[in-house]
Formats: sequence, structure tokens, C-alpha cells
Amino acid sequence: MQRLIFQRALAAAFLCLAGMALAAEFTEFKFKDGTSVKGEAIGPKERDVVIKDTDGKFLPRTAWTNFTQETLKEFAKNPKMRQYVELLIEDAAPATAVAGGEINIPEVVVAKRDWKQPKDVTDKRVVPKNPSMIAGMFGTGVGWFSMLVVYAGIIYAGFEVAAYRRRPKQLVMGLSAIPIFGFFAPIAFLCMPAVKRLEETKPNSVAQAAAIAAAAAAQKPEEKPAFPGKKKPGLALGKKVDDAGHAPAPVAAPVAVASPVKAPAPAATPAMEAVVYRRGETNINKRFIETKFAGFFKAVLGPAEKEMWVVWVTATGGEFWSKRIVSISQTDVVVNCPQESGGTLDETIQIAGIQEIHLRPREG
Repeated sequence: MQRLIFQRALAAAFLCLAGMALAAEFTEFKFKDGTSVKGEAIGPKERDVVIKDTDGKFLPRTAWTNFTQETLKEFAKNPKMRQYVELLIEDAAPATAVAGGEINIPEVVVAKRDWKQPKDVTDKRVVPKNPSMIAGMFGTGVGWFSMLVVYAGIIYAGFEVAAYRRRPKQLVMGLSAIPIFGFFAPIAFLCMPAVKRLEETKPNSVAQAAAIAAAAAAQKPEEKPAFPGKKKPGLALGKKVDDAGHAPAPVAAPVAVASPVKAPAPAATPAMEAVVYRRGETNINKRFIETKFAGFFKAVLGPAEKEMWVVWVTATGGEFWSKRIVSISQTDVVVNCPQESGGTLDETIQIAGIQEIHLRPREG
């Protein structure tokens, strides 16, 4: 009997101790609005924390700014929550705080580092404080490379200008290779007029057409009258009488003799005449060129087209003598121009830049 009473008393004591331990685990959290709640803080974050009350219910997340300074200090005792609330505590404790007192925020001391004077480098190149542009260009490898690129570009510009203005390439490129002064050589040749080719020095089509017409008129045979000489008196009435007054016997009319039938000669190809089409007088466009010069689009020219030149006069003063039109678009026309060396070269001409189109007969 006594053993049973002892066992019950011991169980009651354990229950009391367990209740006190559970009661000690819960903390009272006070808010700035005067309310408070008992529970446990879990899930701390940068801006808020979750409170679990004594009944095991989870309250909505509460911001750290809603707690009182006393509660924030209690939070600061927990190492996991200190980093979130230590900046919100207004009266932080000094560096030495007793156990159970205010929180201890240690002061971070940055160790000072001694400044060491850098050592001087031996055989160090002396760089001028304010170098000139030319000295700076020739003083580095990058500068030399840049100068070489510019020098090659000037020589290449001379090559292009010589091809465009039809000047001797060796002359223009040689002058462009002269240091400093070579920069102005391509500009000077670009300002000069282009050298005309041999076929471009031919006479103007209008003067040539007038000369051809005059030569044809000079070679035309002079027409003779159908009945040269004077009429005799006896021919006025169609009769002739002798001295005795008798009319001569009638003479039989000549009988026409049939001539052999000849085959008709083949029709000669009509020759093309020299003509000039000028912008302003004529609307020079793709349709006009295709209509007026249709025969020159053929790969094999006809007899009439072979005897003619098509001369294209541009706004820049250049003339292109061609025998055939290769292709045409809305903006450009490509013509095949014979060269002095015996070959041909396709030239592209802007239709908007064409001022005149001459159709000239071939000389000789």
C-alpha cells in the first residue's frame, strides 16, 4: 500500500516538473499597439517572423518593426535572430554586458596597414609628360602599324584614282608613295578631267552626219533633160512633107519584143541614219532605250547595227562608245565597249546621268 502511494506521488511530481518546463519554453511577445502573445518565434527572415502560440497555431508573419524594444532585445539573445533586429534596437548595450542583461554588440576594429613605399624600377623608360602627336605615333609599335596602314591606303587611293581618270597607274601610284606630299597626289589627279580613249576623240555625230550628207549630194549624177536640143518646124504637127508636097509613106510601128523574166532583187537592208537624242528633248528612260535600240540587245548584231556606234554621253562629261547593250534595269544600263587592246569591257551607266545618246555610223 505504501509503495503504491509513493509511486503516485512520484508521477505527480514528474508531471509538475514537465509542466513547468513547458511553461518556461514559451515567451511573451509584446507589440507596439499594447497587445501581447505567448508562444515561440520560428522562421525568422529579414523583414518578419512567424509566432507559434501556446495552442500550436501559427499566427500570420509579423514584421520586426511591430515589436517593442523589450521584445526586440529578447530576440537579439538568439544568435539566429540577432542579425535581423540589432539595427532596430535603439539603446544597444556597451561591449561588456553581464549574463541576462542587455545584448552585446561587439565593435568591429579594422587593423591599420602600414603604407609601404613602392620600390623604384631600374632601367625604367622615361616617358615625356606632354609628348607631341608625331612623337607619340613613332614611339610605339601601334603607331608604326597605324602609319603603315595609312601609307598603304594612300597608295591604293592613287591606284583607284588612276583607273577612274584613265591616267598612268605607275605615275599616280609613284607620286602617292612620296611621304607627306603623296597624300595630295590622288586629290590632284581626281580634280583633273579624265583622258579620252581613241574612239572617244571621234568627231561629233551632228557634224559627221552633215559631212556625210554633203558628200552624198556631191556624188549624185546631174539629171539631163528628156528632149535635149531645139524642136524642128516639121515636128510640130507630127507630119513631114517632101519638096513635091507629098507625105511620106507610113512607117509601121515597132513591135515590142518580150524580154526575159528576171527574178526580183533581194530587198536591201535599210541603213540606219545618224541621230542624237538629248535629255530635255527626249525622255530618256528604260522604255525609250528598249524601244529605240532594240537591235543592239541581240547577242549577234544585224548588218545595220554592225555599221553603227551607240555613244552614251553622261553628265560628268564622259563618253562611252559601245557596239552592244548587255542588259538594262530601271536605273542602270550595261553596255559592251571595245578596247584599244582588242578586247571588250562592260560598263555600267546610270540612266539618270545620261545626257545624250548618239547613233553614229562606223568610219571607214
